[in-house]
Amino acid sequence: MQRSKKRFIYTHKIIVAIASLLIIVFVLPYVYWNFQPTHPLSLFVIDKTTAMNFREHRSLFWLMNHWKYVNPVTNTYYDAEKEYYGFFPKDSSSSTVAKLQLRQTDLLYIADTYGVYRYPMEYDSYERLLPDHYIPVEMEYGGLSDEEMDVIEQFDSLGRTTIAEFNTLQDPQLKDRTTQRRLERMFGVHYTGALGRYYDNLNTAARWMKDLYEKKSHSPWRYSGRGIIIVVNRSLGDDRPDVVVLESADLAHTPVFIRNSEHPLLEGTEDEIPYYYFFEYLDVDSSAQVIAHYEIQCSSKGADKMDAAGLPLSFPAVVVSGSNERKMYFAGDFADNSVETMLTEYWNVEFLMTKLFSFYFVSDQTRFFWKFYLPMMKNVFERTSVRSVVSFTTHVN
Repeated sequence: MQRSKKRFIYTHKIIVAIASLLIIVFVLPYVYWNFQPTHPLSLFVIDKTTAMNFREHRSLFWLMNHWKYVNPVTNTYYDAEKEYYGFFPKDSSSSTVAKLQLRQTDLLYIADTYGVYRYPMEYDSYERLLPDHYIPVEMEYGGLSDEEMDVIEQFDSLGRTTIAEFNTLQDPQLKDRTTQRRLERMFGVHYTGALGRYYDNLNTAARWMKDLYEKKSHSPWRYSGRGIIIVVNRSLGDDRPDVVVLESADLAHTPVFIRNSEHPLLEGTEDEIPYYYFFEYLDVDSSAQVIAHYEIQCSSKGADKMDAAGLPLSFPAVVVSGSNERKMYFAGDFADNSVETMLTEYWNVEFLMTKLFSFYFVSDQTRFFWKFYLPMMKNVFERTSVRSVVSFTTHVN
């Protein structure tokens, strides 16, 4: 009888301990998050390559909502499916330049301007797909017009924060480089014509990459296993670009970020974080500063391939420019990340997730999101929020 009573007490303590732990881990952070104050910050996102899951910009909105930045006009959280400028996949509508109103904006984020295209399918039918499935034949919506660039440059003249990322500088339908040059002058960068991506399995590479390889080499695509594909356009309108394929034997490691300076905007980020998505090669003006680099670590065979193609193994990933470094260009698809909506309303969930992804290898953008993109964007938001308050106070006075 005494032994049964002790066993009951022991079991009860275990249950209480487990329940308390669950409350601490799952309930208290949720309650604490809901009691935190909101912060007004006017965000304007341009995304012309939008899929049904809104992945091209969803993680950016997740960060805004998680840190409780709200629309100053409506005092509500931002809606990733509605509050952006670009293509709306649910009804196939698209924004017009009249909607590009930036005068009250604190932060302009150009997530993607590649666009949406129509592709020929079997039986002469057409289907709307995103650009990494087939080579585009007809642009339905995309690119930046001269009128849109006028508005963006006017916004830039106000001294506000502007961010752009891959692939703002590329447009396969470009007839000239006028818009591209205006963007390059604005951010202090120059697109070299080379872009690439890491694949866990090269056989799953984007079809347009395979098609370009087969067109150039006159050989069928037979690559498989992990690797990197880099497409190098030597000139505007080049229909036979070079295609460099780095196979597993060519690589020592996958591309990584190297934080080459203790820059304030990179505070809290980690070095050598694997990156597994699209990237591009840039040249940088003397007026701009590279604060993070990509590095592709190759075997001697892979290094020879890169050298033959004229491609350096280390190249810019994050570039800052402008007064007070208020302009940033990300030479990769940074905002294109998958993140669980259910985690939004949990205070300091990033602490748990960064620790979790320290213990094992994740071959997608998950680790990059929590360990690099999130802390960097936190610094950007905080700096922009302070500037917007100072600007508003100065204007009122």
